[in-house]
Amino acid sequence: MTLRTVCIIAVVAFIAGYSPTIYNYVTENIVYTLGEGLSLHPRLLNAVSSFLALIHKYAWHIVAVYALIIAFVIFMENQNPDRTILWLITLVLLPGVGLIIYMIIGPDFHHLKDRKRFKPPKVQNLVHGDYSQDKRYLLGRLLHACSGAELMMHNKVEILIDGDEKFSALKQDLKQAKCYIHMQYFILKDDEIGTEIADLLVDASHRGVKVRVLYDAVGSWKLGRKYIKRLTDAGVMCRSFMPMAFPRLRRKMNFRNHRKIVVIDDKISYTGGLNVGDEYLGKGPLGNWRDTHVRIFGEASGALHKIFLQDWCIRSGEDPAFISEELASQLFDAEDLSFPHLPVVPIQVVPSGIDSTWHSIQQGFLSMIARAKNRVWITTPYLVPGSPIMNALANTALSGVDVRVLIPAAKDHFLVHWASRGNVEPLIRAGVRVYFYEKGFIHSKTVLSDEDICSVGTCNFDVRSLEINFENQLFIYDKNLNHAFAEQFLKDLDDASEVILSEWENRPLWQKILESFGRLYSAQI
Repeated sequence: MTLRTVCIIAVVAFIAGYSPTIYNYVTENIVYTLGEGLSLHPRLLNAVSSFLALIHKYAWHIVAVYALIIAFVIFMENQNPDRTILWLITLVLLPGVGLIIYMIIGPDFHHLKDRKRFKPPKVQNLVHGDYSQDKRYLLGRLLHACSGAELMMHNKVEILIDGDEKFSALKQDLKQAKCYIHMQYFILKDDEIGTEIADLLVDASHRGVKVRVLYDAVGSWKLGRKYIKRLTDAGVMCRSFMPMAFPRLRRKMNFRNHRKIVVIDDKISYTGGLNVGDEYLGKGPLGNWRDTHVRIFGEASGALHKIFLQDWCIRSGEDPAFISEELASQLFDAEDLSFPHLPVVPIQVVPSGIDSTWHSIQQGFLSMIARAKNRVWITTPYLVPGSPIMNALANTALSGVDVRVLIPAAKDHFLVHWASRGNVEPLIRAGVRVYFYEKGFIHSKTVLSDEDICSVGTCNFDVRSLEINFENQLFIYDKNLNHAFAEQFLKDLDDASEVILSEWENRPLWQKILESFGRLYSAQI
């Protein structure tokens, strides 16, 4: 019996025990008079009046205590200064309403407990190994120091540029799974493609494959119980990450798990920008959905699997080491886990989130931008990265590097869209070339630095992804893959229009107002 159950029983017992007293109090103080209806006894009216008078007398004292408590909570949350100032202004100007807004869209009061729950591990003395000999791996040394990410040398990477390519490949791999399927998504929907994936997971479970599914409680708030029940009845283990009450009202809650990971039999894995839903096949209101996912065969799959197991065990209470050993003992062919025959494609799988001391992915992006000598090409659905990355982009462009940023012209989130547009002008004034993708919606998260390093994964260029959400990003040291991503970037530019400063300055006043409002709100995005 859990502590919550004990508390509920105690409250129910208390109410039941005092129900006669409550009944007598109500009957004595609420009087029914024929022809006049219900009325309150003068004694109760006097008590209410006395209470209101007491509140009025000590109103300033109550406000002072309120301000101190809220200020202490915000201080202990250790948010960035912009976000803290925004909340303080809201609370000061709207003392009552501000508290309600804070409780709905701000961090909840489990925030401090969750920070302890995801407390970053102590930094150990790191042996850089492969990183120390080659200057190309200076970025790798940084990421290793920030996150412990190892360099996975032998991999085969397939770039998937939309939902059709991603789901077609994934469905084939799910059908061929022999030992286990571990799947994790921010958004999992009960629609046509969601049902197809569920069918394959049920079939896999029936043939003896161990299936675990982890989905974010807020991102997948529309996912019905019937969908989950069908999976669990078939033996699929399902967990929601950080469940909470009223997810629809609190969709911007902190500590969301934005990762997209599928690992099959310790050798095949998927990650990137695509969740599971019909809209990612271009069937949503935004039409064509351009996204980037990757299918990996090789050592990097093990690193993605490690991230999945850590997230899974937070919810299940299981030991990730025990699960790994159990699965390894059941793999059908241990030789399949040896990858020296694969080409040398060095990859680091970098996790980031509230448990990351250094905001590892953000540090990686900053380093990629700062080290570039020829080009930095970025594709992101949202451009609200905060001052460190904004300054880095401007400085690199001012140094003569070809810096380009591709963002969608369409919007899927109103305030994020206008906040992104609010960051366009300072960049183009510094020489950054900004493009709006116009063929539907682009949701890719890719960064190219010169001709040798590229990055793809789940992390957007917004403060929430870079500093708060749980994310995973691949940093790939390979010229061929860099070239392939660059070719796709140029193809996407064919469906985009470049922002011209003289034209941008003449945009309507109402757009400038919305952009200013978006920038003000961007600390909370």
